[in-house]
Amino acid sequence: MDDEALKESRRILRRVQDHLLAAHAQLGAQREAVGLVDVVYHPSSAFANLNYVTPRRNTAWVPSEMVQQGIAHLQQRGRAARVRYIEGLYPPLFGAALRELGLVVEHETPLMVYLAGGLASSPSSPATAAPLPDDVSVTTCADQRGIELWWYVWRNAHFDVLTLGAEPVLVGRDLAAVTAGQQLDLLLYRDSFPVGVARLSVHGQGAHLVGMALMKEARTSSLLRALAAAAARAALDRGCDLICAPGETEADRLTLRALGFRDFGSLVCYASAKAASASTNEARYDCILGQPVLSLR
Repeated sequence: MDDEALKESRRILRRVQDHLLAAHAQLGAQREAVGLVDVVYHPSSAFANLNYVTPRRNTAWVPSEMVQQGIAHLQQRGRAARVRYIEGLYPPLFGAALRELGLVVEHETPLMVYLAGGLASSPSSPATAAPLPDDVSVTTCADQRGIELWWYVWRNAHFDVLTLGAEPVLVGRDLAAVTAGQQLDLLLYRDSFPVGVARLSVHGQGAHLVGMALMKEARTSSLLRALAAAAARAALDRGCDLICAPGETEADRLTLRALGFRDFGSLVCYASAKAASASTNEARYDCILGQPVLSLR
């Protein structure tokens, strides 16, 4: 990768990083600068996704002792040792330095990014448009009734949750977020019956595909692709020029690549061995300011 391509890649990853930090702040997380790291901390929730240390923006390297200072600051607030960063913004040696501090990889989430204008080195990004089957339609939730139906589908045992990684899903305050333009909730129907949902968070001109779910009996690669494409179109129609999504599985990544998404590194989380073991394959509800939140790994 030449210097210009590397600069462009880092610029895009910094936008993704800024988006996730903004999303966590919207959920009530606070951010404090401690030397060359930021300590993200939620005062009333111990959720892993809302309590971590991360290198400060525009830092090329963070010495181990400053990472330790950030971890100590986090632990003083009763939170487990945890460091999150986007691979691609920091050299591989950064991960090695974290392992020397006794931390282990808790999880690594590949990041996929769609750019409305493509890359400077490859401007003709494929279109996200994918025709819906004749018996399928997609609507955007715009009122409380639609939000309630969205949640009924999301939490129904007959539906598979397909994508949920870096950003927790907040139960409640949905309509306020939709009205404020910070969230897009989509419902996918087959023959007037809801068979899928998708959610995007929106900050500025960036969007994040937070989660999708499809009815188990209706789940096909074509229907998944149609739902992801509809979500991407909704973000583009809102004026977003960057859409990021977690590529949790190879099937997810293949689906997103077919829609014009590109592989852009990973979101990496290191934690103490005890904390990493406790959170493995964890699916639970927590409470933030009286509102349940779902995090699934």
